[in-house]
Amino acid sequence: MVAPEPTSRLIAKLPSANRRLLATVTQLSDEVVLRPSLLPGWSVGHVLSHVARNADALVNLCDWALTGVRKPMYVSVEAREADIAEGAARPIAEQVQDIAAAEARLLERFEDLPAAAWAAEVTWPSGTPATAYQVVPARLNELEVHHVDLGLGYTFDDVPAESRDVLLTYVTAKWPADFPVVLESSDSTWSSPVRPAGARIVTGGSAALLSWALGRSDGSQLGDDLPELPSFG
Repeated sequence: MVAPEPTSRLIAKLPSANRRLLATVTQLSDEVVLRPSLLPGWSVGHVLSHVARNADALVNLCDWALTGVRKPMYVSVEAREADIAEGAARPIAEQVQDIAAAEARLLERFEDLPAAAWAAEVTWPSGTPATAYQVVPARLNELEVHHVDLGLGYTFDDVPAESRDVLLTYVTAKWPADFPVVLESSDSTWSSPVRPAGARIVTGGSAALLSWALGRSDGSQLGDDLPELPSFG
């Protein structure tokens, strides 16, 4: 693999995150895919279908980085939603096989990327530019956060501590530079970048910080009157 060392270490986290996700769902009955997830309007099956299609979408970004030819994650918002909906009601065995195969395709593509391609600029669906480096924490975010979103007992406390710190860095890096909040983890040495003078310092366990930063909780464990978060895109 020719990915830079920090990126290689992140890639190494993906197989175990994927195994934990699949271990949660493999033994479930097929009826569970129709159960509501923690994401409004999405069933468990929608979340699983999205996890698979996201891997394929990130392969598109890797192809873009490799060739220099624009290849967006999704043809359109409508096509993305249609693909997720089409796969949402499939039996558990099909969902598991699809996720495993899609993850294998993505990891194989990572192996194909030469050093220069990792620094190539691509674009998220929101229009925000990124480099291929950022595809890796983006995938870790998809696996761990949507594992929680399934609502099947996996929580942010179950995400490995080192991965929580990685995801906190990934999420807060998307905040505007003038957003007046600094996060400080009370169970690790992690903290977010320094913000403008007078920025509010929000301290708490990394699981609680991550849940709030991702909009999965109201942050009540972290204090009162927390500011409204920037959109995460």
